[in-house]
Order: sequence, then structure tokens, then C-alpha cells
Amino acid sequence: MGGRDPQLPPRRLGVAVKLSNPHAVALGRRVVDEIQRRGATAVVDGDSAAALGAPPGPPRAELGRLTDVVLVLGGDGTFLSVTRGCPSSTPVAGVNLGTLGFLTEHAPEATFALLDEIFSGRCRMEQRQRLKVVVRFPEEERELLVLNDVVVNKASLARIVTTVAEVDGELLSRYRGDGLIIATPSGSTAYNLSAGGPIVHPALPAMLVTPICSHSLGVRPLVLPPTSRLRVWIEDSDAEVHLTLDGQVGLPMTGAMRVEVSQSSEPLSLIRNAKSTFFSILHHKLKWGERGE
Repeated sequence: MGGRDPQLPPRRLGVAVKLSNPHAVALGRRVVDEIQRRGATAVVDGDSAAALGAPPGPPRAELGRLTDVVLVLGGDGTFLSVTRGCPSSTPVAGVNLGTLGFLTEHAPEATFALLDEIFSGRCRMEQRQRLKVVVRFPEEERELLVLNDVVVNKASLARIVTTVAEVDGELLSRYRGDGLIIATPSGSTAYNLSAGGPIVHPALPAMLVTPICSHSLGVRPLVLPPTSRLRVWIEDSDAEVHLTLDGQVGLPMTGAMRVEVSQSSEPLSLIRNAKSTFFSILHHKLKWGERGE
């Protein structure tokens, strides 16, 4: 792990917890003790350290660069705060102490069994597609990794915004409405689902383009091949619009900005629950297959 043989026990384990959840904090203290009991080093992110009684470590987004594996105790939001800076070589496991938990699929009561799997090298691994997002300003640019989605969204009281999207240099559409979502299959069950976009199996590489409250009945969500390169900007330079990446990084968006989205060469290494499948998650989280549904 972290560039080492995944069959070998990890030496450094990153730990991040959802601080607003007292159960996550209490479990985090036990996890740190257990990691140390096994002779490894627990690296706790700077936000979580005081609550867990541990020395302060790096920011959450840096945990994956400094450890062999990262354990997240919280919901999908806490999980995403760790993964945006995590290299492919560092696996991440999520213990669900949030609400839906599509990414944090391990149950809290299975945490120490999960640690057994990590230390024995018996983890079930899965690669999840990520997006490379380049935000170009008039005088600079920023590059970020996204696991779930890229969202262009108008402020709550702002008027309709026109979002222009190109695919591989060809005009896709001018979307008039509240904004636009570009999502991965992992992110298909997040904001994309709420906006009426399709659920896509995470094993299928794809890019999803879903308008938010479109003012044209002919505009529908679109699934693109993963090799597509999208370029997005807004025409309403005076509108109040925000660009949000994975619900974690937010930027005010202007007409002079250009957002370029493509498949990243760095997928996320996710430690899966060996007893869970994508369809069992849909059954449990979205109540699919229940009688009367």
C-alpha cells in the first residue's frame, strides 16, 4: 500500500473522523489505540487530532500522500475531504457514520474486522474513476482531482444562468436553467441523482452531464465516453454563479473562467466491503426491491 506490497502489513495508517458525530470520535480513539497496539503508526489529520488525543498530522487532503492506507470514520462528505488529494497508490476505506453512505460502505460494528483485513492484506480492492478538473482564470489555472462531481450552480436568488458546454471542441449545448452537473459513475448517486440523472454502475467508465432545472423540455441528461474532454463556461458574466467540486471546494465563477474536465489517470483505490455489492447498496440505501415499491 502506498507503493508497497499490499500483502504486507501497513506501517502508517491515516485516520480521519467526522467531528460532529460523537460516535465517530469515540470509535476513532479506539481505532488509534488498536493501530498502535499492532505496532503501526496512526497518522491523524490536523482537524481530528485534538478530538482523538493524537499528535496533529497533515490536512485531510494530504493524508493519503503520507500513509499506506487511510481509514475514514464518517459520511461521504468526510470521505471526499480525504480523497481529493489521495494518490491511486493509497487505498481508502470508509466506515459509515453519516447518512446514506454510498462511499462509506463498512458498518461501524465491522471496523475492527476491517482492520484485520487491512493488516492481513486480504482487502477487496476496487478502482474508481476520477476526473481531472482544470480551472483556467485569466492569469492563472488550478488543477484538482474529483471523485463525485463538478457542479456549476447559480445562487439561490440569482436569475437563470446560461452554461455553455463543448465536447472535444464541438458545441454540446447552451444549458439555460439553474446550472450543470458533470459526474462520474461513483457520483451518479449524489447530486446527479437528485437532479434526475441516471444511476451508472461504478465499473462502467463514463462521464455524466446533467442539467439542473433546465428551462427546455428537450434538454436531457447525457452519458459520454470516458475519453471525452469537456469545456464549460457561463455566458452571464454578471450572474452570481458558483463552481463546486465534490461539495468540498467552491469558487465564484465568472464569464472569463473556463473549466476543463477529463478523465484522470489517477483513479481512487477503494477498499470495498467484501459482503456488499452495488445492487445490495441500492437495495439498502434507496429501498429498491422492497415490497410495495
